[in-house]
Amino acid sequence: MLKTGLGILLLGMHFFLFNPSITGSNLLVHTGNTFEIGQWDRFEASIKNAKDYLDPNRDVSLDVTYERPDGRKVKFWGFYDGGRTWKIRFMPDRLGTWKYRAVFSDGSRETEGTFECIRSDIPGMISVEQTNPIWFGYKGGGHVLVRSFHVGDRFFAENWPVSKRRVFLDWFQKQGYNMVSIASHYLNRDAKGRGRGWRTPDLWPLNAAEYKKMEAILDDLAARKIMVYPFAGFFGQSSDFPTEHPEQIRYIKYTLARLGPYWNVLLNIAGPEPMIKADAFQNAMTAADINRLGSEIKELDIFGHLVSIHNPSGDDPFKDEDWLSFVTLQGWKGTDFSGINKALLKNHHRAKPLYAQEVFWPGNKYHNAKSYDNIRKKAFVVIFSGAAINYADMDGNSSSGFSGSMEMSDKIQARHDIVKKVWDFFETIPFYRMSPNQSIVDNGFCLAEAGKRYLVYLIDGGTVNVDLETGQYDVTWINAQNTSNRRHTGITNDGNKFSAPQDGEDWLLFLTATDMRGSGSLNSR
Repeated sequence: MLKTGLGILLLGMHFFLFNPSITGSNLLVHTGNTFEIGQWDRFEASIKNAKDYLDPNRDVSLDVTYERPDGRKVKFWGFYDGGRTWKIRFMPDRLGTWKYRAVFSDGSRETEGTFECIRSDIPGMISVEQTNPIWFGYKGGGHVLVRSFHVGDRFFAENWPVSKRRVFLDWFQKQGYNMVSIASHYLNRDAKGRGRGWRTPDLWPLNAAEYKKMEAILDDLAARKIMVYPFAGFFGQSSDFPTEHPEQIRYIKYTLARLGPYWNVLLNIAGPEPMIKADAFQNAMTAADINRLGSEIKELDIFGHLVSIHNPSGDDPFKDEDWLSFVTLQGWKGTDFSGINKALLKNHHRAKPLYAQEVFWPGNKYHNAKSYDNIRKKAFVVIFSGAAINYADMDGNSSSGFSGSMEMSDKIQARHDIVKKVWDFFETIPFYRMSPNQSIVDNGFCLAEAGKRYLVYLIDGGTVNVDLETGQYDVTWINAQNTSNRRHTGITNDGNKFSAPQDGEDWLLFLTATDMRGSGSLNSR
C-alpha cells in the first residue's frame, strides 16, 4: 500500500515499478496494488508516450475522466512533463474508491486505474467558510483565521539560497502565519528593484522544467500547511505572458493541470494593479479582458479554487462579478479607523470573503500606521470589519525591508508580535459565526451573531449601548493590550450603558447568551 504523503513524490515511480505494462500499447489497465491518497492530497500518475511530436503541448492532449465513489464522473486533463512523459494529477475530495481513464487525443495511448481516497491531516481546500461566507474557510468544513504575510520577488528564486528560505519559513510558522502572499508568482516582475535579477521560474513559453522548480517549493508549503496568494497571478505586471486568446487558454489549462490539485492555493488573474498600468501588462488587461479571463479560469478550474484580481487603491469594481470569489483590496493605508471600517464594509459581498491585501503594510512609504498602538488598533479594526489581514514589514516600497529580503536581521519582531496577539485572541472565539454589525452600537466596532454573542471594540474606551436580542447575557471586559486580562462583570438583559474600565486604553466588550454557557464563551469554538 502506498500511504498518503509519501505518495505525492513516489507515486509515478511506484506506478511503473508495479505496472511495467504502463508503456505498452492499446488500453492499459492498472491492476494489483491500490494507491492510497489522502483526502485533499494530490493523486499523480505518469504515462509514457513513445510517439514523436513536434510540439507536445500543442499537437496532442491527454484527456482524463475520473469517476467518484458515488459514480459521478469528472473530466479533466493531463499535461506534458518533458521527454516522453505526461502526467495526470487530481485532488480527491471524497473518501472511497476512485477510478480514472486517461486517453491521448490522437489515440496513441490509453490507461485506466483506481486509487483509494483515505482520511488525511489536510483540513480541506482553502475556500469560503460554509456557514458564514464573508470569512475564509475550508471546503472540508473546517474553520480558518487567515494570517497572511506579504513577501517580495525573490521567494521562488533559485539564486536565493534554500537554507535562507527554510530559516524564513521556520520563523514564519513559529510566528503563527498560515498564508504567504508572494510577489513574482507565477511570473517574474522584470523591473529594477523588484524581480529583475532573481531567477524565478520562467513559465511562459510553457516549460515543464520551470514549473517543476516552482512545484518543489509549493510542495514544501503544502506540507507545512501554508496557503499561498499569488500577488502577480496568471498575468503578472512587467512579465512575459501570452496575449493571444488561444495561447492564454493554453497557458491557463496547463497551469491548472499542474497546480489545480493543490489544496493550499488561491488564484489571482493579474497583479499588481492591471487596471491602471496598461503598459506594464502589455496593454492586454482591460476590464473586459479581466472579466473574460476570470470567467474562463473559473469555468476551467474543476476544483473550485477561489479567484480574485489585485486592484488599485479604492473600491473593488469586480466584487459583484460571478467569476470573482473573494474581494482583494488595496487602500485606506492610514489610521482613520472609522473611515477604514466604513470602506471595508462597503466592499463586502455577502457571499465572498474580503482580503485586505494591501491595507496594512507598516513601513511601506504609502502607509501610516507605524506606532505599536496604531498597529494593534488597526489589526483589530480590520478584523472587526470582517476582513482577512495580509500583513507586511517594509522599509520603503513593497520589495524593501523584511518583506523584501526575508533576512531575519531585517524584521521588526515587535510589530509581528503585536499582530500575532490580535490574531491569537480571535482564535479563542467563534469569530466565523459573527458578522460586522455597526447598526446595533452607538460607539466602537461590532461583530455579532444576533441573540448569541456580541463583541464590541472600543478603540478609546468610553461607553457603548448595544441593541441586543431579548435574553440574558454574560458580560466580560477584555483589555485589548493584554487579552489575558479579562473581567467578568455580571449579567445584562438590556444592553445599555456599558462603560469600559478606566485603567486601560482600548477595550473589548464580549457578551454571550447565558443559555449558551459552555458553548458560546471564550475559548469555545
